[in-house]
Amino acid sequence: MTALTPTLAIVAARLPSPPSAIDMLDEDVAGATPDWRGIAVPEHLMERFARRSDAAPLAGRPIAGGQIHLLARCPGFGAVLLDAWDSTRQRWRGWLVTPDTAYADACGLVVEQRDAPADPRAGLVLCDMPVTLAVTDLGACLGVFSQERLQAARWLETHGRANGAGVAAEPGVIARVAMPGDDYALTGTPLSSELGKDGRVAYRQLLRQGLQQLQIAPADAVAPISKPVQAGNANRWLKIVTAVAASVMVVQSAWLFLPKEGAVVGNAEFRNGGSGVETGVRTRVLFRAEATEAEIRTWLQREQLEIVAGPDTLGAFTVLSRNRQKVLPPPGPGNPLAVINP
Repeated sequence: MTALTPTLAIVAARLPSPPSAIDMLDEDVAGATPDWRGIAVPEHLMERFARRSDAAPLAGRPIAGGQIHLLARCPGFGAVLLDAWDSTRQRWRGWLVTPDTAYADACGLVVEQRDAPADPRAGLVLCDMPVTLAVTDLGACLGVFSQERLQAARWLETHGRANGAGVAAEPGVIARVAMPGDDYALTGTPLSSELGKDGRVAYRQLLRQGLQQLQIAPADAVAPISKPVQAGNANRWLKIVTAVAASVMVVQSAWLFLPKEGAVVGNAEFRNGGSGVETGVRTRVLFRAEATEAEIRTWLQREQLEIVAGPDTLGAFTVLSRNRQKVLPPPGPGNPLAVINP
């Protein structure tokens, strides 16, 4: 993001080389219409066009809480997720929304497939940037959040920064954080405190400058909390370790990071540097929500399995058996499994 502009232009495709003047003249004389269907459009752009088309019917919705609306005066700058109407001030309270998923920090809520239909211009809710707006400041509707997702934005505004304390800053990495009520949210890692090391810091400064130029007032900040509120089920999932000493998974906060093996969320990509060669059979599994840490550990010992990855976007773990002939028992009494190979 380099400058504030009133419009947003997207280049869908480019011709391999410009046609000559005589070619253009011949087409004009013949009345031919160029056929754009044969021009290759990158798959990720086609996906964005499809998302925008799916969300188009939402544009004229009556304004209500949980909706994402473009900023009417400068739709190319961003949008806002509406939280609640302030009858005293006659203004809506909400959070700034941008398309830039890769700039998520510990207070950023990534718009997911479960939020569909949602226009691709709504990619990231900046829960640390609450704003207040008049009804006249709101443009077309881009998407609608459920009450559960709206509650996730409120939770991240209040607890996101404190909950990410002690987690290393990794710009561009999307993380999975456990939420109250057995839910989760995709968000980012905390901002770096090292000057000039984290582009997300400059990004937020530019956004704040833009809000000032647009005369959009920041909302009253939520009072800071002295102690992080622990997410539901965090202890159980984050303390799961394999009983086999060869592979131990240790996580020290309420953060569950996505696997770094080419997984993609929005426009963020994760890569893994690798940690050696493993032999055996890998299987993805989902554990029952009510399964306890002790039950899972006992089962891993009995089956001679190790947890080597996870949880992924579905909450699934990857278990490794050194026995190449190993077949996992089906979910049922006597084991904590819910689904094998989800």
